[in-house]
Amino acid sequence: MIAPKDFTEELDFFVYVSGKVQEHFNIAKEAVYPDTYYQLPEDWWSVWRCEHLISDPAGEQHAVLFTNSATFLTFICHGFSNDFDSLICEFEGAFLSSLKAQGLVLPANVSTHTRLIKGNPRRLVGTMKQLKECALDLASDPDGPIPPNEIEMHLLNYCCMSLKEKFPAKAYYNQLCTKPPFGGAFDDGDGVLVPFPKNPFK
Repeated sequence: MIAPKDFTEELDFFVYVSGKVQEHFNIAKEAVYPDTYYQLPEDWWSVWRCEHLISDPAGEQHAVLFTNSATFLTFICHGFSNDFDSLICEFEGAFLSSLKAQGLVLPANVSTHTRLIKGNPRRLVGTMKQLKECALDLASDPDGPIPPNEIEMHLLNYCCMSLKEKFPAKAYYNQLCTKPPFGGAFDDGDGVLVPFPKNPFK
């Protein structure tokens, strides 16, 4: 969706959308292709799943989770029922901002393209159910609402048994170290990433 003029690099994303997301955002059936329609790329950053998190009482605004299939890196994004395109742009921007925050040097111009897919990514579905429950518990904290960015930080440190590294923060860090997008240049010049902060909820 993000397509600057004279772009030099591009990222392709494939996002599984759950039935609830399709319903809440009125996504046309013909806009979502079976995952077998594409040859999904092997780049760790390419495949994601979008799951509904919560809606406002009027049912016009929704919060959703975007979770990466390789690392379980998760973003919380917000959008209106009639504007799923803006939600996708928010997701794409969140991912690029995350890469930059970890010290990765982004090209001057980046083009992103997201395709919506459907299927049964079992590994993602099961873990996202746990991440969703965790996020909802934090959002309803009796001591007061926790901002989405703090919930995201907690999800980075949520123990995922289907991950070799156990924690999304560590899996993301490892993937970014070994297979960084855009050639892998880092701001500090030595390829050492800034570690994620410790879990503020512990």
